[in-house]
Amino acid sequence: MNRRALAFVFYGLITLIAAGLAFAMREPSDDQNARKSVDALNQEIVRACQQRDFDATAALWADNGVDLLPGLEPMVAKPKITAWLDSLRPNLLGAKMAYCTIDWQDIQVHGEVAYEWGINRQLIEYPAPRKSTPTEGKIVFILRRQGNGSWKIVLESWNGNPQSQQAE
Repeated sequence: MNRRALAFVFYGLITLIAAGLAFAMREPSDDQNARKSVDALNQEIVRACQQRDFDATAALWADNGVDLLPGLEPMVAKPKITAWLDSLRPNLLGAKMAYCTIDWQDIQVHGEVAYEWGINRQLIEYPAPRKSTPTEGKIVFILRRQGNGSWKIVLESWNGNPQSQQAE
């Protein structure tokens, strides 16, 4: 191989290495950052559920959020959702959340909106003589990115799996 060809190959390799390093060192894309923010919101949703932190749960909602739960009228806007969460407190006195999980099946981020669905499992243990209440169901959230880059819930819909409804 002559010198000129060798120099061409050498410079070509240097260019490829430099391009590879630039690609590896690039900033995460907006989509990657958005997904990390959605994942952080999901962790907070589960944490608030596990700790029965109704104030933290209410804070995750957009002001114009809508909650569609089985057997209840649609709860439109954060004040209604917050009032419903507050109404749960007396019924849960002395109870313990044994577990609360969401097994996310799909999470999609599209610009300022994200949607996700998963399987939600909860077990509330009550003091005797009341029985524990396991639930399992499908959950859907629609999220909207806020001006500060965080995400809020704008719509939730939940329904129980037939197996968990039979166990109740």
